[in-house]
Amino acid sequence: MMEYIDGAQIALYAFWLFFFGLIIYLRREDKREGYPLESPQGPREGWPKPGAKKTYIHRDHSEGAH
Repeated sequence: MMEYIDGAQIALYAFWLFFFGLIIYLRREDKREGYPLESPQGPREGWPKPGAKKTYIHRDHSEGAH
């Protein structure tokens, strides 16, 4: 098996984990608006599920979803 793990191997694995997490994050963010998709079979969300709705607090302290 492996006798040692070098720095380049650790950096490569860290990159792949970061990249996978980035893809999941971006897919969740792009689903915030316009989802669930309407289809003849009914609404679909797909994978991964969309993130929670964001609420912004304006300067006049009113809330608004964006």
